[in-house]
Amino acid sequence: MTNAMALPGTEERPARTSALAITSLILSLVVCCPLSTIAGIAVGGAALFVTRGGRMRGRWLAFVAIVLGVTATVLQGALVEWAWRTIYEPFVTGPQAALRDGMRGDGAGFQRAFVATISEGNTPEAAQAFCEELKRRYGSFESSQMDQTSAGSRPPSAVESFSTDYLLEFERGRVRSTARMQIVDATGQFSLRFEELTIHDDVRGALHYPPPKESTEGDNGKR
Repeated sequence: MTNAMALPGTEERPARTSALAITSLILSLVVCCPLSTIAGIAVGGAALFVTRGGRMRGRWLAFVAIVLGVTATVLQGALVEWAWRTIYEPFVTGPQAALRDGMRGDGAGFQRAFVATISEGNTPEAAQAFCEELKRRYGSFESSQMDQTSAGSRPPSAVESFSTDYLLEFERGRVRSTARMQIVDATGQFSLRFEELTIHDDVRGALHYPPPKESTEGDNGKR
């Protein structure tokens, strides 16, 4: 009886861990960069291919990398959408949402966009009168966009209100306005509501919301 002897160099070596699997996991863990997590998903898919059949180790690493990459990418997308709707879009479009509410008769929605209280002139009657006057002068409201050419525009600060010019598009033409927006409230909470909105009109006269206190008192006296 002869003993089988392994020929030199023919002994079975343990399977190596796939470098693609390791790379995919590293990429998926860099959650601060959307491109990295997307790359982690793609590299993880390639790692699954090269590790099939047990030829290489790291298949579970690739699975984990893909799950992490997909989860991180979805969360990043949700965060970007939130930032766009909550921060970027209000700065770029200014009073657009508030004016659309007010012009279609939603006085409460228009009021909520402003910091001022009822005692400071932010009343349903004042909101309705302001929006009706806008419609009487300029027709239906269409859109609002930050005036990039305005010298008064400046970047917002967390310690003060943000004031800049917006171009308002109405049915009968374009009107320039200035809006002052609160960044944080008195308690330090994120706010992004308006302190004041001014419509500039050299022909018919400027409009302010909330209306100046003396104007409100004058109207009350007339009644």
